[in-house]
Amino acid sequence: MSVRVYKVGGPALEDPGLVGPLADEVRRGNGSAVLVHGGGRAVDRLLRALGIESRFVGGRRETSPEAMAVVEMVLSGTVNKQLAAGLTAAGVPAIGLSGRDGGLVRAELAPELGRVGTPDRVDPAPLRALWAAGYLPVVSPVAAGPRGEAVNVNADEAALGIARAVGATTLVYLSDVDGVRVGEGTAEELTPEEARRRIEDGTIAGGMALKVRVALEASVAGIPEVVIAGKARLLGQFPGTRIMARNEGPSPRPTRDGKIPRDPLDRDPSGA
Repeated sequence: MSVRVYKVGGPALEDPGLVGPLADEVRRGNGSAVLVHGGGRAVDRLLRALGIESRFVGGRRETSPEAMAVVEMVLSGTVNKQLAAGLTAAGVPAIGLSGRDGGLVRAELAPELGRVGTPDRVDPAPLRALWAAGYLPVVSPVAAGPRGEAVNVNADEAALGIARAVGATTLVYLSDVDGVRVGEGTAEELTPEEARRRIEDGTIAGGMALKVRVALEASVAGIPEVVIAGKARLLGQFPGTRIMARNEGPSPRPTRDGKIPRDPLDRDPSGA
């Protein structure tokens, strides 16, 4: 069975007018699909309103226990339910859940970032149950930590962990850019060598640098089609930047117990 994984953020997540095109994108493909969403801007707004400090380190939000309560409330609550309800209204029956539900995503903590983690194990059983019942899973990236506590996981990384676990054939990162900008234009394809060079010289920086590194991991992991795209893809204009894999071949799939292999790109815990 072919599976498509979409990570949804930016305008695709926040513009109600794009929910219909997003539903059309899901309907166009064959096989099953799952959406993993972000929602950092909504988290930022509530943190500011509550006077809770927050900063980013290498594209990840440093998260105190106090901030984690807000992150879970926004991502697994408001954002998750609005997106699932919007897709359902657009004709794609969807059910929202978080990485904590049913043990879907378990994370190990990243040093010095508080309640921040990286996906360690993914159990796709909850997704398969929803697919069998005819629903589109919409997943918040809040995961379970070593003691079952709520952990803030970068949505790009959560999407990759899920894509590996389900043997996805396609992984699309939908964000606030239509692809990876290189020079004056948007690249149609990006190789690992060029990506590293552009990250080192600062052309690709911050959250996009983390996104590109994760997308490269996905290609290395053997996912046939990995794309960074945006609003233009949903409107049928530009399909996005295709991320190329290394020449060495794919890295191992998750083990039988759902354990996710170490990063083939040797990415440090800060995501930098």
